[in-house]
Amino acid sequence: MHNEMVVIAGVLAVGIICQWLAWRVKLPAILPLLAAGFLAGPVLGWLHPQDSLGNLFFPLVSLSVAVILFEGALTLTWREVRSVATIVRNLLTLGSLISWFGGAIGAHYLMGISWPLSFLFGALIIVTGPTVIAPLLRNVRPTANIASVLKWEGILIDPIGALVAVLVFEFIAAGVGARWEWSLGGFIRIVAVGSGFGLVGGYILYELLRRFLIPDYLRDVATLAIVTCVFAFSSALASESGLLAVTVMGVLLANTDLRQLREIWYFKEKLSVLLISTLFILLAANITMDDLRLLDWRSLVLLAVIILVLRPLAVQLSAIGSPLQRNERLFLSWIAPRGIVAAAVSSLFAFELVEMGYAEARILSPLTFLVIVGTVVLQGSTAKWLAQRLHVSEADPQGFLFMGANPLAQELALALQKAGFVVRLIDANLSSVVEARLRGLNASQGNLLSEFVETHLDLAGIGRLLALTNNDEANALACKHFEDEFGSSEVYQLPPQLPAGQNTNLNRFQLGRLLFSRDATFNRLTEMLNSGAIIKMTPLTEQFTFQEFRKQYQAQDFLLLMAIQGKRVLISTVDAPLEPEPGWTLITLVREKDSPQDAAGLAPTLEETPPQHA
Repeated sequence: MHNEMVVIAGVLAVGIICQWLAWRVKLPAILPLLAAGFLAGPVLGWLHPQDSLGNLFFPLVSLSVAVILFEGALTLTWREVRSVATIVRNLLTLGSLISWFGGAIGAHYLMGISWPLSFLFGALIIVTGPTVIAPLLRNVRPTANIASVLKWEGILIDPIGALVAVLVFEFIAAGVGARWEWSLGGFIRIVAVGSGFGLVGGYILYELLRRFLIPDYLRDVATLAIVTCVFAFSSALASESGLLAVTVMGVLLANTDLRQLREIWYFKEKLSVLLISTLFILLAANITMDDLRLLDWRSLVLLAVIILVLRPLAVQLSAIGSPLQRNERLFLSWIAPRGIVAAAVSSLFAFELVEMGYAEARILSPLTFLVIVGTVVLQGSTAKWLAQRLHVSEADPQGFLFMGANPLAQELALALQKAGFVVRLIDANLSSVVEARLRGLNASQGNLLSEFVETHLDLAGIGRLLALTNNDEANALACKHFEDEFGSSEVYQLPPQLPAGQNTNLNRFQLGRLLFSRDATFNRLTEMLNSGAIIKMTPLTEQFTFQEFRKQYQAQDFLLLMAIQGKRVLISTVDAPLEPEPGWTLITLVREKDSPQDAAGLAPTLEETPPQHA
């Protein structure tokens, strides 16, 4: 028992370490996770998941995949897919058929696998999956059309691929006398049961949440319980229909007006990260060295056919008549990484078929894992480069979203815009917005915390939030609201203005990183501007260092705000104040006076030669 506890704890710890490593080096997390699993399992023989978990292994894997699919489906809204609905529909139908039959033909003629098992392999490689698509989209930041197509295809195609694989598996298991009419009946049964359970489960959960019949502290775990029950009962009535049920359930909820949906999605997203971190390690460790030895050069040729022939053919035919541009189609033709559903279903079916006496089925699992690793490595490592070459990626997100269009925000936005960075200002005050527009800034009226503004806000090229209003609570809420979009390290707010002499809990007003310095409150910065301070941009050199700059303004009031280093903007914060170096360009708020250094040209400003970083 103690040994199994160590194994479980070790898998959890290694999984999180792999996730951190992937974030650190900007690689798809699946790569270090699979590497850890192969190392711990077939290479070193430390981990034997099926022996340790016994009969619970595959049920736990199936339930985990169901939760991951439900979490992905919660992000699928109809308004997002309307413009690309045709190509998504074609990829789910025509594209699936091309992958299925093309994969089967390749497996039979290249690998010499029997036709029934070849059709099972073709079904297994239909899926792509949100576990690999979502990180890729975050890294590449492609155009909205590409992102919508990949996200919808990756989530909806998982239950379709699993459904087709189940039908082929049951046909094989039924033996020589099986009839395709029986498989057609099984297909209809799975679709009916899965769709029915998904719609009923989604409606019940919607009513429970809408009527506030579940308290907040039970909301997330109650949702998890309902999702697992829907999956389990649906699968019990029709084998593997549960994946379709949870997907339908997630899509139904995603397109309602539930205000609690965001909190549920946060919980499910965190849970999915944990499940993915453990599943890939366990599934990779479950493969043996004998299984890996079944692969040879022919399997690499089959991988090349899947990547270079089947995917481009599926996309180009599916995109006929769609609004996608040529370069968008080319990019989609390259991207189709396989994920957790392919790994889980192949492992399950290979095990069951071997138990039934189909020794040839042993090759299914390692061959599917080869496709997973090959597509993730090749496509994941080249996706960003290809998107940039094809001009289908958004600008590098070095731009800024300003909450507030007051004079302070305007002055700072003008300096950043002059330096070539994207800036967008949002303010509920129409007069402030009009004034900002007259000064050449991209400003809009609205409440940044409203769903309408968030939905229609153009964030292309923007990667940070600066909350610069005089309302400390609103600044904090904006940071909390956008930390999922930009990351908690890229949401900033002005330090709260606490009552003098009052020991108030700062955490109440701080949900973002505090800008500039602890005393750089809205009132102080506004007072500096009103007394004649200006935003100044000053390049540092080996001759004119930051120390020289400090000496120049030591008798005056100045505040270091930001610095430009190459194509990056570095922000000075309370937790990480800047230490500028030669070659940087300072952005400061100073009460400017004539000085010998300025007259001598030692401290040139950027009004003359602003750097461009579009």
